[in-house]
Amino acid sequence: MRSLLVTSLIAMVAATPILAQTCEIDIDAVDARIADLERNYSGVLSDIGCDAPTIPAHQIMCDASDQPNAQLWRMGRLDTLAWVYAVENATGQQVDQENPPLDEDFIARRDACTDAACLCDVLISHTNDSLGGTSPYPQ
Repeated sequence: MRSLLVTSLIAMVAATPILAQTCEIDIDAVDARIADLERNYSGVLSDIGCDAPTIPAHQIMCDASDQPNAQLWRMGRLDTLAWVYAVENATGQQVDQENPPLDEDFIARRDACTDAACLCDVLISHTNDSLGGTSPYPQ
């Protein structure tokens, strides 16, 4: 009986997705870059609402926001800040932080993701494009 219980518990744990380990990144470097960008862009919020997400990519991102280290959510935060930074650098003009311009092509790619691995790839690529050599991700 005890071995059946242990086997059942192991099977449940093995079947549970672990979002915290999804992307092979340096989360401390991500947090440092977020802190740096938030000095100038603290009013910029995510375009994803987590009240009742219906798009799978949004559900994954919102679920990640509840995880202990919220890796995907923090990667999304960095990407949003990085995009606004890139737009300001490209145009030489400040953007409205409460209503910043969106990168519709990126949002379409992100929202087409149906798993965390896809989100990792899309977020890393877009952040690298936005930040260039100052991105915390390998290039």
